[in-house]
Amino acid sequence: MRISYTEKVILHCLTKIGNQRTIFSILHLLNGKKTSQTIQDAHLFHLTEFFHLFPRLQRNEFTEIYKRMEKVNIIIEKENLSFKLTNKGQKIINGSSNPLPAYVNGWQYHRYTARFWERLSLLVQVVSQLNKQNQRYIPIQTKKEVHYWLKSLLKQLKWKREDLAKQLFGELSALLGKDESIRPILLVIRLSGYSKIGLTAEQVSDKLRMNEDEYHIHFLNILHYMIQQVEKSRTEFPILQQLILDDDHSFSLLTKSTSKTYQLLQQGLSIDEIAAYRNLKKGTIEDHIVEIALNIQDFTIDKYVSQFNQQQIERASKNVSTKQLKYIRQSVPGANYFEIRLVLAKNGIR
Repeated sequence: MRISYTEKVILHCLTKIGNQRTIFSILHLLNGKKTSQTIQDAHLFHLTEFFHLFPRLQRNEFTEIYKRMEKVNIIIEKENLSFKLTNKGQKIINGSSNPLPAYVNGWQYHRYTARFWERLSLLVQVVSQLNKQNQRYIPIQTKKEVHYWLKSLLKQLKWKREDLAKQLFGELSALLGKDESIRPILLVIRLSGYSKIGLTAEQVSDKLRMNEDEYHIHFLNILHYMIQQVEKSRTEFPILQQLILDDDHSFSLLTKSTSKTYQLLQQGLSIDEIAAYRNLKKGTIEDHIVEIALNIQDFTIDKYVSQFNQQQIERASKNVSTKQLKYIRQSVPGANYFEIRLVLAKNGIR
């Protein structure tokens, strides 16, 4: 039975989550919802690469997709909008591999993928026009901050037009030629330059006869690949490495609000003190600490959970074979939900 690319993605997520969460937890994951529950689920269920892959997927669209899969007996509802694969659905998923290409990592790169593309596409266009000494063109990107960034970069580089064009072409050719699994055409066809207008995502998917969602994912795969490789070998790509520099030169995986909490924790403030200082609820600060435990490797949770409770929670999580907190708490009544979430987050209990 043929299913759509988006259905494959949803089924793959469902095999990991099962009926431990509602079907809409997958929508929240694909949308990249910045809640503590979604962020923790992405890590606990090994689905970080799927985070924020379809930010524009609407609830009504998602509902139509899962209702169709239910109608054709690919998935079945267990209780309260939690689903599992049927035997038919399991056969379909067994006959297909992970729907994501090798370099896609939504959680790792979602914060700056769009900015990377905006900078890259404008840089290529402007350098191409400069090389031909043409000043009459419409910039492909309209955001002022992207224009300011490029003007600053060109002043900083101080290269001759032809040298700049040659260097940029050389870096892109070397980068996109490093891995044979990468299909440069999926990106190059989108670029604009002298006497050339790049195609939109919809136009490319039509031209290449690809499902639009599938093309979107493969396009992301190239961008994530480029970011990853440039981060590894910055000196090899002196121009392209400028595309991944933040104003503060950091690509923290923490959300902005959690970063502020982390700074205050490092100054020795308690949860209650931070909540009062930031005028936030205690539960919000606890959510931040769970996010910190997920992403900061050397962050210790001993201050918040006793060694005894940590051991009990780890043991209970493995024994009950579930990531539903209420069942773990039944086995460890001396621990609260914050402590359970924190131990699961820190230790990545599977």
